[in-house]
Amino acid sequence: MSNGIMSRVIEESLRPSIEARTDSYMMVNVRPGEKVAALLDLLSRLAGMTPSALMADRLSEALADYAASSTAHGPAILDAAETALKQDRTFYDDCALSLLKKRGVIEVVPLGLIKMLEDKKKEP
Repeated sequence: MSNGIMSRVIEESLRPSIEARTDSYMMVNVRPGEKVAALLDLLSRLAGMTPSALMADRLSEALADYAASSTAHGPAILDAAETALKQDRTFYDDCALSLLKKRGVIEVVPLGLIKMLEDKKKEP
């Protein structure tokens, strides 16, 4: 894969028009060369995981590390957590949000408790 293709993919993924549309997404399919595929196969065997599970695990860790690196990422983390909880009512094991929860960066409380806390704020 040439640098030109990767540069174009990165450039297109960072366009503000794409970010503005929350219902759109971009899928990137990367096929490694023989050397990288052999290295990935070796690493996945050493880790006792499939190559795709290894990559998903490492990407989730990197995403969680990046998200927790700045308080500026807070609104995006909360939006993602809210969306995930609305759809699935929980986080998938070892996803970035689950890792952030385990690290104490985010806390999930029952909806009734949130409502009760909001009601108490309104009381004089």
